[in-house]
Amino acid sequence: MLYLAEVLKKSGVFGSGKTELKLLASQRGEYNWVPVPGEDIIPADDSGNFNSGALVFADLNASKQVQGSLKEASGQLVKILQNFSRFQEKFKTQEEEIEQWKQSLTYQSQELNRREMEMEAHREEVDNVQQELARLEAKQGEIEQQQGEIDRLRQEVEQSRQELESAWTQLQGEREELQGSGSIDAEQAGSLQQWLQYLSEVMLQPEELQTSLAAVQDQLSAQEAWLGERKGQLEEWRTQAQDDQSQLDEAVQGLEQRWGEWHQSQLELAGKRTEVAVRERLLEVKEQVLTGLRGQLTGLADLASQMSGVGTAPATASGPEVDLSELERMPLNTLQERVRQLQNELETGMRLVIDEQEELMLQRLDLNELEAKAARAGEGDRASLEAELADLQESYGFLNDTLVGQRRSLRERERIMNQYQSVLWRRLGNPPEPVSSGGTVDLSPLVSRLTEQQQGLQQQVQTLEGELNSLRGELDDLRGQVTQQMSADEGQLQELKERDRQLRDRRAEIAQTWGRVNAYQELLDELGDRLTQLKQTADPLAGSLEHLQELTDSQHNAVTQLQEVVGHLTAPE
Repeated sequence: MLYLAEVLKKSGVFGSGKTELKLLASQRGEYNWVPVPGEDIIPADDSGNFNSGALVFADLNASKQVQGSLKEASGQLVKILQNFSRFQEKFKTQEEEIEQWKQSLTYQSQELNRREMEMEAHREEVDNVQQELARLEAKQGEIEQQQGEIDRLRQEVEQSRQELESAWTQLQGEREELQGSGSIDAEQAGSLQQWLQYLSEVMLQPEELQTSLAAVQDQLSAQEAWLGERKGQLEEWRTQAQDDQSQLDEAVQGLEQRWGEWHQSQLELAGKRTEVAVRERLLEVKEQVLTGLRGQLTGLADLASQMSGVGTAPATASGPEVDLSELERMPLNTLQERVRQLQNELETGMRLVIDEQEELMLQRLDLNELEAKAARAGEGDRASLEAELADLQESYGFLNDTLVGQRRSLRERERIMNQYQSVLWRRLGNPPEPVSSGGTVDLSPLVSRLTEQQQGLQQQVQTLEGELNSLRGELDDLRGQVTQQMSADEGQLQELKERDRQLRDRRAEIAQTWGRVNAYQELLDELGDRLTQLKQTADPLAGSLEHLQELTDSQHNAVTQLQEVVGHLTAPE
């Protein structure tokens, strides 16, 4: 089993000692370690090159004896801690996701409850519509039943009319025959009495048909009134649906306008983000420029210090030594000429270093300007500017390296000139103390130029620092605006989504209303047509019943007259 242990070394009397391992934890899985209870210390024959206090991995058998060599645990512990840190971050992320899921589930539950309530309301409305449709279908059944009743009455009237006409025709024949003979016997009289009795019994009673027809007409009037009420309700629904549709159209138009405003705000936000990125890049470039200017200012200060200390600082033997014995044997005039030559070379070298320093500063300014252009450039021009910037950076680095070497060469010349000047000074009979060479080499113009350059650079540094402070303030304000607008746009987005969902639900409700209106319109139109047909059928039937009543009255009178005639003819004289 693998253990994590601490190396313990104890020194003996003669310098030797024993090594022990203090077991700290045992491995139970790839990422599962269990602490060892108490202090469990075991001997270790070979601790390798581990010092006391080092953490190692030890493979122990069941008897807790070390198997194999110890392994350094620091690197593995770092990996374990890194994995643990990643697990913590992942666990934290999962906790946040779980919390978001909880919030989402809560919102979905609330939304589901709201939808259930809306569905229940819609279900009740559908039930009401279905009940209303059932009533309409019942009314339609009643109208069809009334249609059947009217058809039955028409058939009865027609059948009665035909029977009456047949009986009346036969009776008329008997009457004409009776009038032609002038007298009848008992058998004929009995036959006539039977026919007259039969006509009295089978003669139609129009009052019953008129009563039934009046009942049907009353029902048709009631159905027509009920249908008028339903049409009025249908018009109310239609008006309400039209108003709701108009309000919905206005709301949709307003929502589309707000969506357009939100998209416009997103475009403005993208522009501000781009502006933030540009200003951040510009800030980075200016900070780099400021760092370069400060470096140049430090280099000028070092160069000015070196020039002002020419001949005063002690020479350091960093290069080849001058043969002083040869200088002692050299003629004095030659030595003086050599010293003047060295002084001229030193002054020329210093002027060259100052000129190159100015050139380096100008290149630095050009480099800064080009970096700023590259930061603000678009995608099309950025490639060419970056190529030009790389060339200028290479030239700047080469000039800077050259200047470093020339400064080193200048210090070497200064050291050699000091040695020549010291020998010349002593051979002229002066005290051996070292003296400054400032009396023979006038470097004040060079020092003045360096001072002016330092002041110019210092002014640029101060100006750039002010620009950086102003740019940081503007960048902070712009970032605040971006954050505020992002928060506002996010809130507006949620509001627009909620409003869009509400309008979709409202559109569905209005579509259901229009469906109900259209269904009612179709049913009511059909019922209206049926009622119109029934009225058109019932009105002529009323006229037929009036004609039948007149016919029945005339037939009653004829039957009465015939009965009187038959009575007179059969009466004894």
